[in-house]
Amino acid sequence: MAQHDTPRPTRAHLWASLALAGTVGGLAVSGAQAETPSFGGHGPETLWLAAGEGGEGGEGGEGGAVEMSVEDMDVAYLTDLGLIEGHLRAGITLYRDGHADLAATHMKHPEDEIYADLAPQIEERGADDFSAQLSALADAVKSGAPVEEAEAAFEALLERIAAARTMVSEPGATFGSLEQVLRIAAEEYEIGIVDGEISNLHEYQDAMGFTEMVRARAEDLAGSEDAAHAEAAVAVLDALDAAAPAFAAGFVPEGPLGAEAKASLLYAAAARTELAALQVE
Repeated sequence: MAQHDTPRPTRAHLWASLALAGTVGGLAVSGAQAETPSFGGHGPETLWLAAGEGGEGGEGGEGGAVEMSVEDMDVAYLTDLGLIEGHLRAGITLYRDGHADLAATHMKHPEDEIYADLAPQIEERGADDFSAQLSALADAVKSGAPVEEAEAAFEALLERIAAARTMVSEPGATFGSLEQVLRIAAEEYEIGIVDGEISNLHEYQDAMGFTEMVRARAEDLAGSEDAAHAEAAVAVLDALDAAAPAFAAGFVPEGPLGAEAKASLLYAAAARTELAALQVE
């Protein structure tokens, strides 16, 4: 299976969808200047950025003041937490299935690509740092530790991520982040699968891990005591079921994926999740 060095879409589209020319919190842009808000209820309602040239979200743009609402910041924060979890879900599944080398790359990416920039937001919001747990899981996989040990490290991380999520209570931001993760999954899928065949296995696996993260989160939210929240979560699960054919071949496909391997299925799931998010705002 071919695996080309295609540029990763990273998370630039997240900021485009939030109408931003820069980044904040979980995504750093070279040259960006920001006034960090307080999340204890006494901080400013918006964050101003001077969008720098280069970096995610700042590519090809001119510098200028950008206003970002606290709600948008919440979506971005939860999206980054979701992407971390998605990487880890892909990695632990591959490790369970005996693909240690493939698993190691997925375990390494959250710390390298996301966590370092997200850490200031985690601290500002009062959540516990979990960089040590990320490193422990990556090291366990890299060293070929027993699956049980890796599983325990993974579960410990899920607890830390869940605790970090409690720093945001707005359901609109929660569902909005699920939409964003699905859109990123669709972009990864477009790189990973070309004409029904594997072009970049890692990106395809990222897309699957991100989608599994959304499913796990939606399953939790479907048990909410708030009827509207539970209904929205069920709508997300229905959207994911409709997109399931995109991943029918599993994490390590053998041979072509066929006509059902379309990123449009994930974009459609993201659109339906956006509609669900609107119902809980």
